[in-house]
Amino acid sequence: MKPCGVRETDLPGIKLASIKADTQLKRLSLTLLVLLFSGSTVAAAESRARIQTLEWSGDASGGTLDSESAAEVSQDDVWQRIRNGFKIDDAAAQNPLVAVHESWYTSRPEYLRRIVDRSRRYLFHIVQEVDRRAMPMEIALLPMIESAFNPTALSPSAASGIWQFIPSTGRVYGLKQDPWYDGRRDFTAATNAALDYLGKLYLDFGDWQLALAAYNCGEGCVARAIQKNVQLGRPTDYASLSLPSETRHYVPKLLAIKNLIRNPEQYGIAIDVLPNQPYFNQVTVHASMDIHSAARLADMSSDEFLALNAAFPRKLIRSDTPVNLLVPVDKADTFQRNLETGSWDSWQPHTAQKGERPEAIAKRFGVSLARLEEHNQFHLKRGKLVSAQTILVPVRGRGMVAASSDMPAPAEASPTRHEAQKGDTLFSVARRYGLSVAELSQANPNLNGSLKAGQILRLPLSAQASGETASIQPAGLKVSLRKPAQPVRYTVKRGDTLHAIAQRFDISLADIRSLNPDFRKHSAIHAGQRVVVSKP
Repeated sequence: MKPCGVRETDLPGIKLASIKADTQLKRLSLTLLVLLFSGSTVAAAESRARIQTLEWSGDASGGTLDSESAAEVSQDDVWQRIRNGFKIDDAAAQNPLVAVHESWYTSRPEYLRRIVDRSRRYLFHIVQEVDRRAMPMEIALLPMIESAFNPTALSPSAASGIWQFIPSTGRVYGLKQDPWYDGRRDFTAATNAALDYLGKLYLDFGDWQLALAAYNCGEGCVARAIQKNVQLGRPTDYASLSLPSETRHYVPKLLAIKNLIRNPEQYGIAIDVLPNQPYFNQVTVHASMDIHSAARLADMSSDEFLALNAAFPRKLIRSDTPVNLLVPVDKADTFQRNLETGSWDSWQPHTAQKGERPEAIAKRFGVSLARLEEHNQFHLKRGKLVSAQTILVPVRGRGMVAASSDMPAPAEASPTRHEAQKGDTLFSVARRYGLSVAELSQANPNLNGSLKAGQILRLPLSAQASGETASIQPAGLKVSLRKPAQPVRYTVKRGDTLHAIAQRFDISLADIRSLNPDFRKHSAIHAGQRVVVSKP
């Protein structure tokens, strides 16, 4: 989709009558004048707000359903609603390119099946909106050729989402875009924007085929092609215009899809009934969480959840303002219940210092580097941060999520045991479960400060039951189980310094000296020496 140069031609409450050729010419002439002589793009925010429920009457491209036809609309099958709402004149299907694309799709049944399967999440909502605006139902099929109903589709020209908005046109039609949210991939918002845009284009050109062509290549492209044909004394219908190759194939491709959907048996295609009922509900969230946690709250896979909520490029939902999420109808109650009573992984800002390595940050917060990179964009030079930057780090929620019995447990651990993974340390495991290293060491007296992949660790009950945040301690602790009330001591290793020990245990030098009165200001330490690092 190209950037739009728009003008405000629509008024609220308009009911379009049949558009005759002379009226069309006047409208097009005005459009051309605006496009050719306005030096800049006119904002379309007001136009967008006005095009909501226009009642499109018939023109040379189609007609409205009469009452008898409307009565025939099936209440059981969305596909039949679509078929009954086709309005673009069948004469347009005489374009020889239509047959070319029919052959292309029918020779790829598996590809067509995938598109139809993906569409089942979205079609009811689209059909409802198209029907509300009395637009041709062919438009409900447009995402099939725009994105194959892939919510994260991205074109070489940076068009994104099911409706394939480029950044500039998306912003004109109210689709906010920032590192955390992309409205072009917000299904309901993008659907409203796309239909607003198509309605505006129809008002500009008075013909649905021209409106569709302009949706593909931009108003200016179509207007210039019309102007050229007017100067040459040629017809100005879609089939007669000299348009870019992609745009010349665009409408025939849509009409080919229309024919396949209208008569699937004729083309050897089987399309199952699509219930004429909502697929999803909208749920408002006031909490920050990542997509994986949100999916667990809904008792569904992350991929399925993302298919409905693709607007978060970093897969992280921020709660600066209330966020609307789409949840399948049969999962909405589960999600709402777990949202109110359960817990999840949240994320909070952390200022990382210049020169820090992402690996060290990940270790400090007990998360894998890949997980940290999923939600952050590090600016590195030789593996280190080039400047201080605010990143997001995990805050582990506590308690059990009140979900259905078959809800999958978090992949990282079971409630009572943890199997060490490559790269795990006592510190990272303790952090993951909200424990101190001392607590983890007490539950596993045979630990020697290092972990091996596959090693099984017992988790104390405090990992699930305690509601208090445990103090976080690093690896290397040796604790006597016989005297748990004694101070926690650390055995000095070769090369250790008081400063390094203080950093390791997240305490100050003053605290170490306070806990170890024998240390004077410049006292040296040596390997094997026992240092108190925490009170009982």
